[in-house]
Amino acid sequence: MAAQPLEIRMARLEGAYEQISDRLNGIDLRLAAIETRMDQRFAAMDQRFNAMDQKFLWVIGLVLVSILLPLVQRFVPHG
Repeated sequence: MAAQPLEIRMARLEGAYEQISDRLNGIDLRLAAIETRMDQRFAAMDQRFNAMDQKFLWVIGLVLVSILLPLVQRFVPHG
């Protein structure tokens, strides 16, 4: 008779372990999905920053040309 309660308790523990395992697997899947979304969003941000860097360089180039062009015209002798 003492063996039956032990078997019942063992069965309950096995069931509890299965539930824990299923929940942990679910958490792993959700974390993987979050990680994928974060990677995608960071990649999108990198693309935006690269586009902004290119525009910034164009603006800086235009500003430098607009500053240097009058100086060059003033100091270069016209022939």
